[in-house]
Amino acid sequence: MNTTPQASQPTPRELVRREQRRRALRSVAIWVLGPTLLATVYYAVITPPQYETDATFSIRGAQPASTGVLAGLGLVAPPGATTDPRLVVNYLISPAAISDLKAHYGFSQAFSHFSLDPFAYLSPNSSIEWTTWFWNNHMKAAYDSTSNDVNVQIYAYSPQESLRLAQGVLAAAKTVEDVLNKEVQQGSLNLAIAQVASTKKDYDASTRKITALTGNVNTLTITTQAAEAVALVGQIDAQLATLKVSQAAVQASFNPNAPQSKSVAEQIANLEAQRNKQIAQAKSAPGASQAEHDVEVQAALLDYQFAQKNYFAAESALVAAQPQNQNQSFVVAYIPPMLPQASDYWKRFLNVVAVALASALLLGAGSLGYSVIKDHLQ
Repeated sequence: MNTTPQASQPTPRELVRREQRRRALRSVAIWVLGPTLLATVYYAVITPPQYETDATFSIRGAQPASTGVLAGLGLVAPPGATTDPRLVVNYLISPAAISDLKAHYGFSQAFSHFSLDPFAYLSPNSSIEWTTWFWNNHMKAAYDSTSNDVNVQIYAYSPQESLRLAQGVLAAAKTVEDVLNKEVQQGSLNLAIAQVASTKKDYDASTRKITALTGNVNTLTITTQAAEAVALVGQIDAQLATLKVSQAAVQASFNPNAPQSKSVAEQIANLEAQRNKQIAQAKSAPGASQAEHDVEVQAALLDYQFAQKNYFAAESALVAAQPQNQNQSFVVAYIPPMLPQASDYWKRFLNVVAVALASALLLGAGSLGYSVIKDHLQ
């Protein structure tokens, strides 16, 4: 009779636990190790390492000093009409900048090297939409509203190409700034010319009127109070003429709803209100007790002097609006691009760790959801 002990058979509960362990290991292998392995292969072998070049620039321009008449009226002079950096950023991410980089900075050569990664290769014949999308994934331009600076990051597949493209981006920023400067100058000049023509028309009309009444304007005098008003209006006219020319530059450089545009418009409105107030006070200076003809002559003389001051102020603003007299804004790269020394090859393996953690979290959430649904159905 055989007395050898039989091996104990696993209980049904143990069989269930073994099956659950095998299922868990299979899930981990599929949903965690699988994506992690794919990410490792992708970053280690398939996609080429990138070299990053950074540069930071700012747009600077001369700042006008506050004048006495503005201070007396409780107003502040507007800031210099430097270009809104966001306009430059919009240009750098646009197809227009890409065309310039292709023509002068080897854009197509930088991204047309053979690569196993289809997202790391850009055909020279690619559509402009795909090229723009590709460029915006290899160039990041961020505007800092606090410091008014623009930080640019360029990613390419060799140090030399990364540096060359960064230099091209700075050159493109300077080019568009020069174009905007010319547009601002021409807009200011056109407005100044129109302002001179308008004030000259009023000046000629007031000269004809006072000459018809008296025959010689040089023999007339006005009261002290009116003379003071004329002097103040002359100062206001000078500032108004300058502000209106400056408004054309601001409108060409900023959005109409930008704080700079609103500030200049509000200051012009306040100055015009002060001007109208001073003119009304001056015209009431002769008094109702004087002869009607004297009052008419005094009013005409005041109109003449106001028109004369306004015309001379417009002439001065026209001289200041000439291109050689305008203050230009310009791009200052105070952190210039430098040749990168190391690629992101090892640093990007942090993405593999991120993939592993994300896969584990998704697996845990999926398993928990599956268990809840299963228990609910049972």
